Amino acid sequence: MREICARYRRLYAGLVFDILEHLGCSNQALSHEIRPLSPEMKLAGPAFTFKGGTTAVKDESLRFRRLSVLNEMTHPCIEVRDRATPYNVALYGELTATSAAAHGAVGALVDGGTRDSAMLIAMGFPVFARYHSPIEAFGRVVTLAHQVPVLMSGELSETVVVNPGDFIFGDIDGVLVVPQELTVPVLLEAERIASIEDAARLDFKRGEDPVEVFKRHRRL
Repeated sequence: MREICARYRRLYAGLVFDILEHLGCSNQALSHEIRPLSPEMKLAGPAFTFKGGTTAVKDESLRFRRLSVLNEMTHPCIEVRDRATPYNVALYGELTATSAAAHGAVGALVDGGTRDSAMLIAMGFPVFARYHSPIEAFGRVVTLAHQVPVLMSGELSETVVVNPGDFIFGDIDGVLVVPQELTVPVLLEAERIASIEDAARLDFKRGEDPVEVFKRHRRL
């Protein structure tokens, strides 16, 4: 899986989306509101999901239970947190990221807010989220389950299902959910098309007839 993640990180979201759509999986793009904290950040790895909900209870045992789940992570994985609450609180922060990284996470995908965002950027730990907020989630959000299917805000549909093990790919253009069984087929096709694009790019730069170049290097 480490090699697969490294190969995906050489790709870009537009290419991965085109392949998913060609395979009949058009509604795999998450909302454009979910953005990287820093433009160069990329996500590439299987999903480790958390399903949350709203609470008004400040129970330390619930916090400890959520933290203990990190022991179940395996490297490499992407921590995926659903929206959990309609309120704009920070679902992810620097201490959470530090612990998650130590237990195998290589990034986080949050359908909500982050805090300690400057520290997350300084860590070089890729985090994609919808907004920033200083508001603590404890006593406002609770983890209901983990490693279950979760719903994330979609771009072409209201929501996109993320199952544990689905491959998460994200860059500055957006985040895509690759169904687990398509992880390798999508990668291989993307690499094939990327090589075609490299050849076409050289012909375009030479000033060749763009129509002829397009016909010669048709992608899909």
